[in-house]
Formats: sequence, structure tokens, C-alpha cells
Amino acid sequence: MIKNFLLITLRSMMKNKLFLFINIFGMAIGIGCCIVAYFNWEHDASWDAHHTNKEKIYRVSMTREFEGQTRLHSHASFPLGEIVQQTIPDASKSTRFSLSWSNFKIGDNLFYADLGYVDPDFFEMFSFELLSGKPADLKDKSKLFVSQEMAMRLFGSQDVVGKMVTQVIGNDLKEFQVAGVFKNQPKNSSFQRSSYANFENVFDDDKNLKRDDWRAQTTLFLQVDDPTRVNTITAQLQQYKTNHNKVREDFQIQAYVVEPFEGMAHRDRATDTWADTRESNPIPAVIAPIFMAVLLLLIACFNMTNTSIAISSRRLKEIGVRKVMGSMRMQLVVQFIGETMFICAIALIIGLFMGELLINAWNSLWEEMKITSHYQDNPGIVLFLLGMLLFTGLISGGYPALYISNFEPVSILKGKLRFGGTNWFTRVLLGLQYTFSFIGLVCAIAFYQNSIYQRDFDLGVNQDGIIIAYVDNGSEFEVYRNALLENKDILGIAGSEHSVYSSRYSTPVKYQSKQTEVEAINVGDHYLKTMGLTLLDGRDFEKDSETDQKESIIITEKFAATFNWDKPLGKEIIWHDSVKLYVVGVVKDVYTQGLWRETQPMMIRYANKEKYTHVIVNVPVEKATTVNTFMESQWREVFPNRLYNGRYINEIMIEAYTVNNNIVKIFVFLGVVALMLSATGLFTLVSLNIIKRMKEIGVRKVLGASVGNISRIINAEFAIILSVAALLGCFLSALLVDALMDSIWDYYQATGSLTFVIAIVLMFITSAITIGAKVLGAAATNPVNTLRVE
Repeated sequence: MIKNFLLITLRSMMKNKLFLFINIFGMAIGIGCCIVAYFNWEHDASWDAHHTNKEKIYRVSMTREFEGQTRLHSHASFPLGEIVQQTIPDASKSTRFSLSWSNFKIGDNLFYADLGYVDPDFFEMFSFELLSGKPADLKDKSKLFVSQEMAMRLFGSQDVVGKMVTQVIGNDLKEFQVAGVFKNQPKNSSFQRSSYANFENVFDDDKNLKRDDWRAQTTLFLQVDDPTRVNTITAQLQQYKTNHNKVREDFQIQAYVVEPFEGMAHRDRATDTWADTRESNPIPAVIAPIFMAVLLLLIACFNMTNTSIAISSRRLKEIGVRKVMGSMRMQLVVQFIGETMFICAIALIIGLFMGELLINAWNSLWEEMKITSHYQDNPGIVLFLLGMLLFTGLISGGYPALYISNFEPVSILKGKLRFGGTNWFTRVLLGLQYTFSFIGLVCAIAFYQNSIYQRDFDLGVNQDGIIIAYVDNGSEFEVYRNALLENKDILGIAGSEHSVYSSRYSTPVKYQSKQTEVEAINVGDHYLKTMGLTLLDGRDFEKDSETDQKESIIITEKFAATFNWDKPLGKEIIWHDSVKLYVVGVVKDVYTQGLWRETQPMMIRYANKEKYTHVIVNVPVEKATTVNTFMESQWREVFPNRLYNGRYINEIMIEAYTVNNNIVKIFVFLGVVALMLSATGLFTLVSLNIIKRMKEIGVRKVLGASVGNISRIINAEFAIILSVAALLGCFLSALLVDALMDSIWDYYQATGSLTFVIAIVLMFITSAITIGAKVLGAAATNPVNTLRVE
């Protein structure tokens, strides 16, 4: 019996090769997208899951209440680490974690160190697979652990234990001995440093840092074996917040918080905590593949449903004979669903290969989000695939099986059964297909339009002609600037302690009874001009003016709007509770966080030259690459032991362009595939409708109806379906696109009428091309042949 069913299924498939190919290919794409969505979700959901002690580890953070809002900050005061180690026995292990921006040197070659300073308990608390070396060596200040990748980068080999590495900290050199090599951490790990050394080295890295400096901050982790003691530890830590608040009048904390390590990366991505550890992937990056996969899979299922009905119209005699021979309705239902399951199984197999291709394509879009497929050690994916097979088989074949198996054999064998055409169910399926396709089209068009909008967005600075390099002090700035002055292509050079896209600091200011927190930067001579900031009112700082250094500020428009100032020049604010500052100028708003977050009010102060750490170079856009190469060559001469750190200021916008362009690619793929699948569904239903109405068409032609008139009659029903789908798609896509963009950016171009018009035109043109030949062919058929057949 099973053999008979299989033979019938294969013969039926061979008679409908085109429909079969379209459905299997469409279903395979949908399944492939589902596989990508599953592994992408799993990658995010299993963030830090490889750490065996994750349930026992906690991070010490602090909360701050300001302007009625309580925010979590992921750092703890620097001395708190030693206090915990010495006075809190409930914490069986602890480690501090701080970053270094130093370089490594091997021979004459320089490398970015990517170094983290940690306490000896680090490798015992967190799961790092050591390929060589012993965790106890982390107690030695002169020892260094490196990743596989770093070992290959430094030495071209992983057999590196005992080899020496020179650390470059400013003008200082320090020797490390490689004590071990650890396996590269998974991409979904909060710890992505390529090398680790004992925490005591942090004092060599920053000679201004003191052990009892409550202003300084670090990341602090505790291991608490008895979770019931967490509240006790939290209570014990509160006594030390006074130490912090005494020296940080500008940053008063409300409490120390002991929060679980589990879920830390997800919480950090939800709120801006300025964590040193890596946060998990953005929520849209997790949701978008799921959304795309579900839409495509449903469209493929709906398409197969309509196709199954169309194919079954050619098997009426088989159904009638089977019923006459005693087949029960349930047997026919099982047979037809089984045939659909068989087709879905083939699509699933192809979808596995398609999934690998799509995973590679997905990974090529995102530098940081790398997912991998793994089936043998993952029972979850096996259950997911089986569930998807069952889902697609039942959704695709359930209705056709129930519908077709209900026919009466007498009507079938007498030829009285009029099968074909459309009904409310197939119309709904077609409408949903086109609604989903329309959403994909609108998303692709809207994100493309938004990419142009953001490309041309004025950030308030010169986006394309600025290169910034970083030095340690004013003396180094002078030396490097003098080396650069010989290049005639450089339009201007300025120095600063901070800059709009780096080293900003937050600080509270007060005007009358209102207090708020603003961003602040300290800049040098000609900074505004060099950076391309637009001075709207007032003046720039006067060169070498002590008065400007002490009490003058330049503010942004947002700063003035925060205090409702119509005429901000000369306004007095209070800084650090006692320092009086006066507004001497107003510049156009600067979007310090690009378009990702709302711009904040900012004040600019005049910096002492000795504190310069930024070298800002303004160049013509067409000369930027040449000048950057020149800057690197001069850097090597001036600072031979330090890696060149110059970067283009427009890198922050390049990231925005990359995200936007990648999303455009995703939705273009969704829109095109969905529209093609929907078009084949339309073709199927039009074919069914023509089969049903061939006699009507013949009679109309005999009575004088033109080809155009008959085409209009055939197409009218489908034009209404597409129109309804377009209206519904406009409403849903407007909500979806705006919600998706709002979750990514604070500044974006919302969908407009042009977006919907373009999508509607594309949808109707594609549909017309799909069914045009079929409809015209039916309308031009000789009525004599049609009526003779009937």
C-alpha cells in the first residue's frame, strides 16, 4: 500500500514538473531562512552559556538617580575590588576587569594588544579553554595569556609559551612572557579580549591611577557559591558609596547593585551602561531574520496550497475510482497530506543546503555577528526541523486534502463535477501572500530611501575631511603637529583634550533652579573651524585667554533649548556646585552619537594646551587617503614604538551606512522572493479560474465580446484582491517599518506616500506580467474549440 502511494505520488509529481519546481524551490528558501533565523536566535539566546559557573557569578554595578530617573552603570569604584577580596568572605572568588589601549611589539612590528587586566581568579571564574599554560600563572605580573588568534598574529604559531612580548605604553616599554594560549572565545561571549595579564599591571598602564582613587572605575565580578548570601553582600557594599560620593559631587550614586552575570549582555544592550564587556546583538538583528523567515515560509505554504488544489483538479477520475473501490475519506486525506509532506521533505533537504548558503551570506553582512550551524550536538535544531516539516505539511496540504476528498464519486465519474476556479479560502490566501510581499517591498524601498536620507544628514561637523590621531600630552601634540605642517594638502590642524566623537564626558550643570546633565568637551585653538562646527552666535575662544579657560563656554542649540534660552549669550550657569561659567558662543547641534541616539545638550570649554590628547587634521576629501598615509609615515618617525592610531571621523556614519545597506539587502531579498512566490500563486489561481470559465468565455466570444472585455472580466476579481492586499499592506508596513527604524535609530526618514506608490506599481506590474500571456491566450481562444470540448 505504501509502495502504491509512493508510485502515485511520484507519477503525479512528474506530470507537474514546473509547479513542483516552483513550490519546492520556494519552500526551500523559506526553510533555509528559518534555519538562519533559528541559529541566529540560538546564538543570541545562548550568550555566555558556555561559562560553567555563570549561575554563581555576579557583577557589582551602581545606580544613579538624576532628574527623577534611575540608571544602572556597569562599573564599580576602583578600590572596591580590594575591599571585597579582603573583607567579604561570602564572595569566594572575585576579579576586576579593565581595558588597555596599549600596543605589542615583536621586533620592528607593532600590533594592537587588545589587552585586558584581570585578577588571578579570572580563569577559574570564567570558562576559558587553555591550550597551554596553567591558570595559576596569572598571579605573576610579568606573565601574559594570549588567544589562538593573537598567538598566530604575533608569532605565526600557537607554540608560544615562554616567548617574550614587548608592551608599548606611550613612550614606555615593558616585557611580558607568554604563559599560555587559550582557545578563542565564542562570538557570543562577553569577553572578547585577545590577551590577559595580571590586574596589577593597570598601575603601569596608567601612572596617575591610585589604589584608593574612588573617582576611578573598573568592572568587578564576584562568585557567590551560596545565592542566599547575595543580599547580605549587597548590604555590606552600601557603606562604601559614601567614599565615592565624597569625591564625585558630579556623579552621586544611589546604591551598589549585585546583579547576575546571566542575562547581563542582554540587559546591557537594552540600556546604555557603558560596559567594558561586549553586549549581545541588537534586538532588531535577532527579530529581523525571524520576521523574514516566517513571512517567506507562510507565502510558500499558501502557494503550495493553491498549487495542490490546481494539481488535484487533474486527478478527479483517480479520486472517483478510489472511492468506488472502497477508499475511505480518511485514507484519501492521509494520502494527499502524505504527498504534500513528501514534497516538503524534499524541500527540507534542499533547504538545509540553502540554509548554509544563507548563513554564509548573513555572516558576510555583519562583522561582529557570526553564526554557525551545528546539527549533531543540537537536539533543539532536530526538533525544530521536524516541527517545521509537520507545520509546512499540514498548512500546505491540510485544506486541499479535506476539500478534494469530500467530492462525490458519482459526480466525478459522470463528469458533472465542476472543479476549478476560486473560493473564499483561496482568495484569502492570495491576499495574504500579496500583503506579505507588499510589506517586504515597502521595507526594502523605505530602508533604501532612509539610507540616502542618512547619508546626506548634517551631523553638525565636517564628516568627510577630518582625520584624528591620539597622543599622550601637549608636548607630543606639538612635535607631531610640526611634523605634519610640511604637507601642503592639510587645510588645518587643531588640538583638544576631548572631541565630539571621543572622550566626551557627562557632567551636571545648573541654571537657576533647573539642573540637567550635559555632554562636555575641552578643546583648543581653531577646533571649531577645523572640525567644521558652525558658529551661529557669539564668538570662538580667544587664543591663550586665561579668562576663557576659567569661565567661558560655547554651547549647542540643544543646550540653549534645554534651559529655554532665546538669547543665550552671557547666560550664567553653575558647574560643580560653585564654578560660574558664561556663554560666549552658540554652535549648531552636533550629533555626537551619530543617528543612533538622540543628540544631547553639549558645552565646549577651552582646554589647557598641556592636556591636548587629540590631533585633528582637516583635509580636502579627495586628498584624505593620501594625507592619512602621510600622517602614518610621520607618526612612525616621531613615535617609532607606537602603532599609528589615526582614524577618519566619518567612521561612525560608515557604520550607519553599513547597517542600513545590509538591512536594505535583507528586505530586497525578502521582497523579491516573496513577490515571485506570490506571482506564481496568482498564476495558479488565474489558471484555475480560466479552466472553470472556458465555456463562459466561448459564449461571450460568440456573442461578440472583445479580447479586452474578456480580459477585464477575468482580471476583475484578482485586481480587487490585489487592491485589498495593497491597502492592508500599506497599513501594516507603515507600522512595521517605523517601529523597526525607531528601534535602530533616533533619526530616520519615516515612510511616505512615494514609498507606497512605488511598491504598488511594482506589485501590479509584476502581476500583470505574470498572468498577461495566460489571460490573453484564453481570451483569444477560438470559441468553436472551447464549446466543442465542453
